[in-house]
Amino acid sequence: MATFLDVTGLEAFSKIFVFLLVLLVVYIMFINIKSFGDQKWIALIIAVVVGIFVILSDLATGIIRNIAPWFAVLFVFVIFITMASKIFGATTSDITEYKWLLFVIIILVFIFGSLAYVRQQTNVPCDVDEDGNEIGECDYSSTSHFIFHPKVLGIIFTLLVAVFTVALLAGKSS
Repeated sequence: MATFLDVTGLEAFSKIFVFLLVLLVVYIMFINIKSFGDQKWIALIIAVVVGIFVILSDLATGIIRNIAPWFAVLFVFVIFITMASKIFGATTSDITEYKWLLFVIIILVFIFGSLAYVRQQTNVPCDVDEDGNEIGECDYSSTSHFIFHPKVLGIIFTLLVAVFTVALLAGKSS
């Protein structure tokens, strides 16, 4: 039974929605930073080209389709926080002081969302011996299997040694 809430038919238009979203975001970004002066047509051409490149990549389209709802939730949350702040007496200048925090949160949502989507789409190959036979457990779908893999532990150990080496050398030079 179809209801007015059934929006599964819009799935066919997802590439168009992704294209429009990328086009608008890139265009607004170039207009706001005024990188091309008063020549807005250059920003529009670049935005169209970036939008076309995004819809040509299935991975980029999937990332944006999965992250867009999170940005909508974040946007609603920011509106509610702004309204609550105004109710309790905050001025617009008080609210805009924390725009860097909003920017950091947006970047983190984008990074974690895109990494989660890419991880879902990636097939990790199993370890093989000299004869081409699979060795050990090949299930990397669990985070613990991935983190406690010997190669990942080796990389983490090497990075920790590098961090402490740089920290100790920087401490002795000052």
